[in-house]
Amino acid sequence: MEKDTFKYIWEQGIAKSAQDVFDGIDPGLRKKYSVKIDISESMCKKLYYQYDEARCLVREKYFNTGKNEENKIDGHKICACITAALLNVRLINYEVAGKEVPVKIVYANYEVAFLSAIYVMYLFLLSDFERDRQTECYNELKNQATFVFPETNPGHDTYVQGRIKTLALNDLYGNDFDILTYADMLFWIELYNKEWINNKLIRKCM
Repeated sequence: MEKDTFKYIWEQGIAKSAQDVFDGIDPGLRKKYSVKIDISESMCKKLYYQYDEARCLVREKYFNTGKNEENKIDGHKICACITAALLNVRLINYEVAGKEVPVKIVYANYEVAFLSAIYVMYLFLLSDFERDRQTECYNELKNQATFVFPETNPGHDTYVQGRIKTLALNDLYGNDFDILTYADMLFWIELYNKEWINNKLIRKCM
């Protein structure tokens, strides 16, 4: 991915997700824990180099890209590499005030990491629908404005909360981030949304 393309993804997906997460933290908590957000151009560049490092590692380790870089890695792996980069580059910073920091703040960067990949994948799917002239699917996804997620059992975390918590706990306990497994999860989220949209269109025709 060229720097200009990454900058577009940064502006349309990553920075927006970080701003959404930051805005979702109560202003009183932001003041108490000196919560700050950095979505500057220099941060974009820093994240790009982290992303590119993760992408090159995946390609060199798992894929034969050919002399002219054929067989490029797919969008799910790109989004997983973005997630990996965001686990190393924190867009939201805070100061510890007292013995405990609210979970909402501790999990903030992990929420950014999850949502960024989702936002970018959403943009990729919109682009795919437009490229393939699937106008109805494109319009449905655009009106939906985001991805939908499977329901979880009563009493359990929502799907999104569960994924964010998993990212946080694995990172906090020093477990390596598995890009390929994460890319597989993103594939199933995308497939779930494709089927969701197709079922909605079928119901409209009935």
